[in-house]
Amino acid sequence: MARQKSDEVRSALEKVWLNSRPATLGRVATLERFAENLRSGTPDQLSWENALSAAHRLSGSLGMFGFNDASSCAAKIEALLGDGPTLDIAAMLSLVERLRMLLEGTPESSGKPERHHS
Repeated sequence: MARQKSDEVRSALEKVWLNSRPATLGRVATLERFAENLRSGTPDQLSWENALSAAHRLSGSLGMFGFNDASSCAAKIEALLGDGPTLDIAAMLSLVERLRMLLEGTPESSGKPERHHS
């Protein structure tokens, strides 16, 4: 009985994830645009606030869907953004790239150790 309930919960979460995925990937795209702006100059305040909001929402929601590593990665991005203008650009670019990679898989695979290092 508990197994059936667990499967029902997993199935419901998968449906919610499918509905949430476009918005989630949109938030990742916001972070990617911000990272590109960082690379080419100083992003404006609105761009910074949008990136901070996107990172905050991602760090809060991804763990619920089983993307624990991606949630942790988003939390690191949020913390970096909180550093203000002194943030480490190379670290930001690397974290945003890693976040995208983690979300390309399925929730179950994101929590497993990686077999390769990039």
